[in-house]
Amino acid sequence: MSQNASYNTLIQRIKELEHENATLKQGIVAHKKSRAIDTSFGSTSADLADAINQKIEKERALLFAAVEQFSEMVYITNSEGIIQYLNPAFEHLTGFSKEECIGKDINMFRSSKHDSQFNINLRAIISSGRVWRGHAEFKKKGSSFCIMDITIFSVRDKHGTITNYVGVQQNVSNKQAINERIVQAQKLESLGTLAGGIAHDLNNMLLPIIGNAEILLFNGSAYDNQTKESLTQVYESGLQAKELVQQILTFSRQKKIQRRPLQIQDSIDTVLMLMKSGIPRNILIKKNVDPSCPPVIANSTQLHQIIMNLISNGMHAMGETGGVIKVLLKPVTVSQSDSSGGIKPGNYICLSISDTGGGISKEVRNHIFEPFYTTKGNEGGTGMGLSVVYGIVKDMAGSIKVHSQLGKGSEFRLYFPTFLEKNVELRLQTSALNEKICIKYHINVLFVDDENIILNVAKSMLDQLGCGITTMTDPLIALERFKKEPLTYDLVITDLYMPHMNGDCLAKNIREIRPDVPIFLCTGFCDDITLDMMSQIGIRAVLSKPLSIKDFSDKIGKFFKPKTSIT
Repeated sequence: MSQNASYNTLIQRIKELEHENATLKQGIVAHKKSRAIDTSFGSTSADLADAINQKIEKERALLFAAVEQFSEMVYITNSEGIIQYLNPAFEHLTGFSKEECIGKDINMFRSSKHDSQFNINLRAIISSGRVWRGHAEFKKKGSSFCIMDITIFSVRDKHGTITNYVGVQQNVSNKQAINERIVQAQKLESLGTLAGGIAHDLNNMLLPIIGNAEILLFNGSAYDNQTKESLTQVYESGLQAKELVQQILTFSRQKKIQRRPLQIQDSIDTVLMLMKSGIPRNILIKKNVDPSCPPVIANSTQLHQIIMNLISNGMHAMGETGGVIKVLLKPVTVSQSDSSGGIKPGNYICLSISDTGGGISKEVRNHIFEPFYTTKGNEGGTGMGLSVVYGIVKDMAGSIKVHSQLGKGSEFRLYFPTFLEKNVELRLQTSALNEKICIKYHINVLFVDDENIILNVAKSMLDQLGCGITTMTDPLIALERFKKEPLTYDLVITDLYMPHMNGDCLAKNIREIRPDVPIFLCTGFCDDITLDMMSQIGIRAVLSKPLSIKDFSDKIGKFFKPKTSIT
């Protein structure tokens, strides 16, 4: 039985008791007139009436006590809406006492958010004897409001006239907020799915930009310094755009996190670069990083999430007045005597991000790491940022401390265990501009992609590596060509998504014709390709768009011997 049904039953039982009481009294009066004596019980009619009244009053008191104990708000008004009774839960949830409410119109609690038509419709329903159910804002003491799940029904006398209305309410503000957060999370999940398609298109657009700039820079001796500088700017901006697309993709993925030795200082630089355009001019970022900080075992995307969330929170805390955000990084040693707050003794890298905002109250600090908890109101906060930060730090065997003072700002200190193993080779990002590639591969390549501009750039890049290249836009025609000349090609490179036939299907058909030929799959979204897929269709390597000459050289060099070397 639902809660509303049980309340209806309770009220109905009270009305039945009143009816029984009235009927019994009528019977007792008639019995007194006949001056009859109840000999079976040895009692007078007056004694019998007292016993019946005591039974009724006892059950009435029991029902009244039950209503008094309800965790939901219960109130009773007369037919005009004037409050006659309210239970303790009503007082507790609204902050108003009985003395402040009894004799007042129930509309004193209604929100101005609900117009007069809302009240007219509600009144029309309950005055007709029907039950009204719905959600409405209800005023609390101090002029704040909460969302109530409300049921209102009528009570009639023996003549069928409505004498009272009973309201039963439950505060669902938190439930509604959580539902809104879930909807927001679902929207973000949908955006994550959408990000894959967007990234694919953006990477296809970036390929000719980065590729052509790289090719022109390889022939830089033909240009003056100003032209070289302009080309370098185009190339570096393309690489930044590529990194931005990669960040969007990685944030949207749901996959097992892989960690490796990383320098936190590199992540700080990346995040500040990505956030540069979104930081208001009235906010100053001060960075103080100790370059001697050793690496930590981490995932670059998760580090970016941590830093970006904390800086974003700092910007929000300072609001329109602006202020200073300090980003500090230094190695620290926690001794046995210093260890507190769950931080074990040992060597750590301490990342501190502080702001000069309004600070965080003690009450709020007790909840800031809880999922869906937010102080941003309707400004778009999901309440997930700090809970994600907390989860990542703990999963890395780290610790987090919060220091805050109202009116003076907040500081988040994150402690990451240092990675002390020596001779660990950290992956360095190098571009084709950092080295002159003189490798030449004398191989014939069949390159299939449905976009001519990508084929043109790829041909120019592979020309730099000394490859002969045949380009085709239709995978079906490319398959027929390969059937006729299967020994002509040393390598096949195919896009993943194409009209008429996708690259994985093309690869499978080519492998049936010639199982030994290496096949590379080229895509703008690598998450679409699993190791299982690669092994099943014989894919030897995956090329991620946008490509560089070095990308081609590295992949090809794993299967073919070069004629010369890198200098």
